Amino acid sequence: MSDTLQALLSDELSADDREALVYLVHLAMPKHEDAEGLATILLARFGSFAGTLAATDQALRAIAGIGPHLLSAIRVMQEAALRLHRAALEGCEVLSDRQRLYGYLSAVLAREVIEQFRILFLGPDDRLIADEAQARGTVNHTPVYPREVVRRALELEATSLILVHNHPSGDPTPSPDDVAMTRQVSSAAAVLGLTVRDHIIVGNGQWLSFAEKGLL
Repeated sequence: MSDTLQALLSDELSADDREALVYLVHLAMPKHEDAEGLATILLARFGSFAGTLAATDQALRAIAGIGPHLLSAIRVMQEAALRLHRAALEGCEVLSDRQRLYGYLSAVLAREVIEQFRILFLGPDDRLIADEAQARGTVNHTPVYPREVVRRALELEATSLILVHNHPSGDPTPSPDDVAMTRQVSSAAAVLGLTVRDHIIVGNGQWLSFAEKGLL
């Protein structure tokens, strides 16, 4: 089983989403009569292996042939993939490898159907101390409280922050509220010597960095 997990999560296999899904079906349901057919249906419905892992339980249960064993396997695989992404991120200066950072954030947020606000807390060496979800909102709004953000940063002894949230619409263009909220958090953080290094908005396969766009 460990060999199968390693194969499923390898870069080589991820290039063939259909084959990866067939492996996953066989792993969860070794006696399934048409693993290839089910994999084809999943690809048609969710677009990719990653899209299948990120699909909601409700959406997955709507697919004929998906029982509790396969649903559990999908959730385990999703968590394993996120942990691998996170482990790779923890081993480097977070902002030194933008593509690795965006890959991790996309895996966490790109297919969320409601807005979620997260914070990456960094130490003085720019390495990740913690990544925490601070709030969940609606399809187009998440309440953010600057005092709570700063309080948590102090608890973790962070020196800088990366703000992150997703746009379920898929378009990462910041709204006026996004810009205003970023300024409010930055101002509150600066009072206590903390720095907001970036605010990243995640769309579906797209990202926008306030730092790169000169919006901080």
